Amino acid sequence: MGSTDKTSGRFAGRREDPRLLAGQGRYVADFVTPDTHFAGFLRSDQASARIDAIDTSGARGMPGVLAVFTAQDLAKDGVGPLTHVPMPRHPGATPGEYPEPVLCDTRIRHLGEPVALVVADTRAALVDALDAIVLELSATPPPQGVAFERHFGDADAARAAMELACHRHRLAMEVPRITAAALEPRGAIARPDATGGLQYRASTQNPFALRNQIAAHLGWQADRLQVVAADVGGSFGLKGYMTREDAALAWAARRLGVEVAWLPSRSETMLADAQGRGVTGALEIGLDADLKIRAIEARFEIDAGAYPGRRSFGLMNNINGLTGMYVIPHLSVEVTGTLSARAPLAPFRGNGRPEATYAIERALDLIARQIGVDPVELRRRNLIAPGSMPARTGLGTLIDCGDFPRVMAAALAQNAGSGDRRRAAQMRGKLYGVGLANCIESAGGPLRGPTPDFARLTVSDRGRVAVAPGVMSVGQGHETAFCELAAARLEIDPDRIDYRHGDTQAITSGRGSGGSAGLTVAGSALWLALDQLLDEGRGIAAARMGCDKDQIGYRDGGFQRIGSNEGLTLGDIAAGRPGGAWQVETSFTPPAVTFPNGTHICEVEIDPDTGETRIMRYVAVEDVGRVLNPVLVEGQLQGGIAQGLSLGLGERMVFDEAGQILTGTLMDYQLVRAADLPMIDIGSVEVPTQVNPLGAKGVGEAGAVGATAALASAVGDALHRAGVTGFELPATPARVWQALQRARGG
Repeated sequence: MGSTDKTSGRFAGRREDPRLLAGQGRYVADFVTPDTHFAGFLRSDQASARIDAIDTSGARGMPGVLAVFTAQDLAKDGVGPLTHVPMPRHPGATPGEYPEPVLCDTRIRHLGEPVALVVADTRAALVDALDAIVLELSATPPPQGVAFERHFGDADAARAAMELACHRHRLAMEVPRITAAALEPRGAIARPDATGGLQYRASTQNPFALRNQIAAHLGWQADRLQVVAADVGGSFGLKGYMTREDAALAWAARRLGVEVAWLPSRSETMLADAQGRGVTGALEIGLDADLKIRAIEARFEIDAGAYPGRRSFGLMNNINGLTGMYVIPHLSVEVTGTLSARAPLAPFRGNGRPEATYAIERALDLIARQIGVDPVELRRRNLIAPGSMPARTGLGTLIDCGDFPRVMAAALAQNAGSGDRRRAAQMRGKLYGVGLANCIESAGGPLRGPTPDFARLTVSDRGRVAVAPGVMSVGQGHETAFCELAAARLEIDPDRIDYRHGDTQAITSGRGSGGSAGLTVAGSALWLALDQLLDEGRGIAAARMGCDKDQIGYRDGGFQRIGSNEGLTLGDIAAGRPGGAWQVETSFTPPAVTFPNGTHICEVEIDPDTGETRIMRYVAVEDVGRVLNPVLVEGQLQGGIAQGLSLGLGERMVFDEAGQILTGTLMDYQLVRAADLPMIDIGSVEVPTQVNPLGAKGVGEAGAVGATAALASAVGDALHRAGVTGFELPATPARVWQALQRARGG
């Protein structure tokens, strides 16, 4: 839903949409030319194996094949495996290191690992050559053991508090592995130039990180590598770093001196992509006689896959979400990462925050049912009061601001009438459940030390203003947000704003897309750049008009001497600069993270005869700080909520005992569809933060953080009324029906 610009009467929606909806988006595959060659990878069809032999002779001599590369070719050029930071272990233990080969030469550790790279003139020749390679494997035991571990909180204090608790409850939980399933699969086109440089066009959410990592891994100068991204069809954390395919493609293109594209199919990405979530856990919660939370003890295990790295640390880095919006004085949390014959983990929208929220909210629901109290009232009693802000959590994190009771009250008021809806469903023979989840996240981090982002403004002698932020849009609407911000501050028509992103030559650096930091960090950098531009402009205008700087005003795109008709436009000042361009670039590093928070309420209707769960109503009230564009906020929340609900309804990667993927296509992998979702009712409570000049807290991950927990709460409420206890998502028809049958003694 868009809004109307009151000054012009025009529909003020996203400025990207007319182009994208008309099919004029430019994604990686749209840049293929007649000069493009095609690359593909031979991948292992076993999950854990020894490589006995690789015979590429048949493929090398086939028509249209330029080259077939293996790990030996990379080694000759000094290209080694991708290295990860040493994994944290308990004191005295040796940190684990798990290097990830670009192409495997001795061992296969998960299904789909690349063994050979083929470059051919055509896609058909590429497919034929890959089929001609003979790979001999012998099965081996899968990787096992502890990869990393970390403890949070005070174990002795938490145990003592738990022993004194009047009410205690233990529960187990699982948040399964999933794949990002972005509309546009990963892919790239590498184009070398005659001077030894390379342009790397990619579907990426962080061009600067990708440039720096490729250059570092291959030993190139970063300024000889240009990474470019135009439109990106979704990312969700998967596309924020260099993968082994990136390293191999860039190396091969430069070695061959030709333009090479890797454009994987959906099926290939289901094998090749890193995955998200993958957490199991056990948690105990203790309450005192007044129903105040006294302690939590929790143990979580992360399936870190075959090559654990820092991208597996989602839950560890965001464990503070386990305290939620609540006063919890004592916590003890152990997080362990284990090896498996599965793809590595990567961040996925929320990156540990949804898992932590799911754990605490499910615990509150279950202990409320155990002792017979209203789960809403239990939450209300334990909320951090606004007068306690800034508040330090039981895990040591300082929350700068928030009004959690107001947020929860607003959501409950917005969802009035649930009792009537429940009675109507019961008259139709349906089970009806109403669930609530409170959620909080840290944004714009990392938590222990936020990193900077950048923004560049370039004014032309024609008075046009080019905005180049360090953030990368992967569908969020940054072009709309940043152009509106600049146009409003400069008091010019938005049509005079040009937008440039996703190009490492457009700005010094950038942090890309991630951590809900687009507006909070990059937007703040743009705000500072606008400050600097206006300040510089006043100084230049004062010098030209022979007056003091404080005698210069600004209005409608120009500087005027107060009390006279003398003035200079933005274009006038640019015309006097070298090259007819006036450029300003700034950076912004937030002093601390922000804490978006919200209350989500979900209502479901379950057919007891079939087990079908239908989401009937969904309300989310979020405090994302100052809201600059309600349309973009609503869009981000809707998308995140849909992904969280998709996980709860059945989205997951399923493996058999041999490590084969049983959900390797969209025929098997259960993504949510539009028909599965209700209209989502979005509300807002604004508590601006002082952490950045815009007062914004971030919104990109908020919807996903609360949605799975809210759905679990609603399904649990419905099934509890039918005698089902301890039901855990996913709420697939078969699982729900079986739970109901067991409750009936069937």
